[in-house]
Amino acid sequence: MIYELEDTSKVEKLFAGMEDSMIRSCLEKVMGKVYVTDLENPKSAMAFLAEFAFLAGEPDAELAAFKPEGAVNLSSPDGKWEALIHECWPGAYKETRYAIKKDTKFDREKLKAIVASLPAGYEIKRIDEELYDMCLDDEDFEENVVYFESKEDFLEHGRGFVVLKDGKPVSAASSYTAYNEGLEVQILTKDEEQRKGLASAACAALILSCLDDGLYPSWDAANLESVHLAEKLGYEFSHEYNSYYLSEVFDHVIKNPDRSKWDSFCGRYQRLDDAARIYEIDRNGDELYYHFVNPEEGMRFDLRLYPIGEDTFGLNEDDFTLVFADCGMTIDGKACKKL
Repeated sequence: MIYELEDTSKVEKLFAGMEDSMIRSCLEKVMGKVYVTDLENPKSAMAFLAEFAFLAGEPDAELAAFKPEGAVNLSSPDGKWEALIHECWPGAYKETRYAIKKDTKFDREKLKAIVASLPAGYEIKRIDEELYDMCLDDEDFEENVVYFESKEDFLEHGRGFVVLKDGKPVSAASSYTAYNEGLEVQILTKDEEQRKGLASAACAALILSCLDDGLYPSWDAANLESVHLAEKLGYEFSHEYNSYYLSEVFDHVIKNPDRSKWDSFCGRYQRLDDAARIYEIDRNGDELYYHFVNPEEGMRFDLRLYPIGEDTFGLNEDDFTLVFADCGMTIDGKACKKL
């Protein structure tokens, strides 16, 4: 059975050597939760915060199979845990993430120069009550503030800077999460405003603010672009590691679905719009698969479908929903005819 652990001191040794700041947030009980299968003498643990879960200690199949509600990026400390993740979540999407060193000595003058290089027509402001509301109401910037319990909690324990154009946010750097000695940096720039140095300026302002108050701005990169931005600001790359993405579709999967109609779903489909893309559905034992070629990238995708209704399926890699009907199906609301 899975339990939430209140006395996190019981698992501190299990997470020794794991430097991610979100683990510290959980252990310090600033944000997040710690889960175990034994409350008295835990030998395994999961630290969970925002959309990230970190496993530690002796590999435990029950804990590896546990998924907090919502989207989760599940990270393992070693190969034994990783083997359990593969066993428990065969449809998990494997991602490579990039750890950044946690002992950066920043060059303040360089950071000030980056802030000063903001292009004309833009301005940087620290997130206040008004800007908090603007971020929360904008799906592009929601994650910059949403994981704090409230506006008051963010303004007291978090911080961030927004780049404004015509009074509206176009880029932001803020505390994704926080721990006693620092925060985890979250960055986002609207697509049409990228490659203008806006994220660099916002991040530099955030780092300087942290340094002024004796806090450390921790950085973990989802892609190489994030690594390069971190290096521009003075950070150093540490190492790659694996993360397994479990989307919200897993919260709705039917464990024992009626498969009597699945063979009728198989076949080739064509989308009824200008794209005219061809999709193929086939069955392999007790599983359905979705295949298509992306003409823009020239890549073939072979993805497993998960039943979330009698005629409805979800994909782990995307937020798309497939609904089968007579003579066709819809993908993310787009109609397709069966060929």
